Formats: sequence, structure tokens, C-alpha cells
Amino acid sequence: MALVEVRPIEKDTWHGKNGAENFTRPQVISCAVNAHTGLYDTGLSEEDRKRLEKATGFDLSDNYNPNEKHPFWSKPISEVKLEWGSNIFNVERPLDEIKVKMLKASDLVANSMQDYNEGKYPLALFVITDEQEQTVVKAAKAAIKRNAIIEASKLSTDKKIEAVYILLGQNVRGNSNDYIDLKVDEAIDKAGPEAFLNLISREGAKNTIQAFILEATDKGILTRTGTSYSYMDIHLGGDIEDAISFFENKKNQPLRIQIMEKLR
Repeated sequence: MALVEVRPIEKDTWHGKNGAENFTRPQVISCAVNAHTGLYDTGLSEEDRKRLEKATGFDLSDNYNPNEKHPFWSKPISEVKLEWGSNIFNVERPLDEIKVKMLKASDLVANSMQDYNEGKYPLALFVITDEQEQTVVKAAKAAIKRNAIIEASKLSTDKKIEAVYILLGQNVRGNSNDYIDLKVDEAIDKAGPEAFLNLISREGAKNTIQAFILEATDKGILTRTGTSYSYMDIHLGGDIEDAISFFENKKNQPLRIQIMEKLR
């Protein structure tokens, strides 16, 4: 059995629900007319058309006449209702094959996640996936996670503590190494392995300074108003990156040391 899955591309929704929880009404897709050719974008080759016409008895020609309804493409039977979850088509069935071919020609359906990520389908709401592509994608994600775990194991305890503080907002200093390692795993899972790898690859002492700022803020030594940070009447920056830059500046080291003394 040759199965093709069409699933929604995960995007932010006003109700915050995705996948099977998304209660947005199903998307009905019909065969579009190509503005350049004036023909239906059926996605069928001439060979496909003849073979599937013979199998179904439908007129699958791509001729479009604005004054006359097409015997197949203008009828409900040609439409595809896509739910905001997994939509499975068995392309060994002629009608399913026709619909999948039509979906592949639609601007609303990306032919693969790679094509979507490369910007080939900017209007796409759904993506066609197959088992081989899903295997490749899963293998790539697994490889990134394995790399994140390996790199995490190379970090000093202090660096692990900084990463957990930045990614989870939790200060685990003073806990056992096993507990800290569990929190590092949690940070990798929650933030994503790519975000973790990007964090630990930052230059210089950025992570150390950011964790220091977070701890000083949590303890009420620094003040955060909106995204801005300050110490008493000293403005440190309009956001966390500005505040990090402030403390990276050598002339501000005495102030940093003064605040660190208060953390002890």
C-alpha cells in the first residue's frame, strides 16, 4: 500500500493550538487556474491524465473556460478537505492519486519540508511527507541531539550551571552533579539541542555574565523594567544583550565586582 501523508505546517495560531488540537476549520483545496497559462494546475502529466481517465472515467483535461464548468475540476469530488492533523491518502486508489497530484501543484501545499524551508512555498499551509523524508529528518534531529549531549558532557560544572540558568531560569548551584546533569538534559529537551549548542558556543564570557545578571536580578540587586536592566540609578542596557555588553567593558569591572560581592 502506497500511502502519502499531508499534514499542517506548524505555525503560531491565535488560539495557541497546533496539530490535532488545532480547532481551526478544515482547509478545502480545489484545483487552481494558472494565471500564466490559463489552464488548470492539475499536476498531471499527459501520461498520468490518460491512465487515470481510463481508470476513473473522469475528464481530467486541464482546459479552463470561465463561462463553462469543468466536468471534473469544478465539482466537489475534485476538492480536498485537509484537516489540521494527519491526512492520509492511498495513491494506489486512482481518485486519491489524482488528489495528491493536484495538491502537489498547489501553492498551499509544499512538496517537502526541505522545499518549504528553502522558501519555495511561501504560502504553504500544509506539507506532503513520505516515510523516507521523515526518516531523514528524524535522523538529522537525533544527530543534533546526540551532539548536544556529547558537548554538554565536556562542560565544566560551572558552565553547566550557567546554561541551565539561562535556558531554564533555574539556579542549580549547590546541587549534586547528578542533579545538575539532569537539568542540563531538561534544558536540551525544552530549549532544543540547536539552541543549547548555539548557547555554549558563544564567545568570551557572555554566558557567565548573563547568568550573573539573571542571578543578581532574581535576588533584587539589579532591577529589570520591561526589557531594561539597571543598578540603582545606573542604566545597564535596554535588553539583556546590552547589559552583557556593559559588564564586558573593562571600565565597568569594578561595578561588576561590587555586585558579585553582594551575591556571596
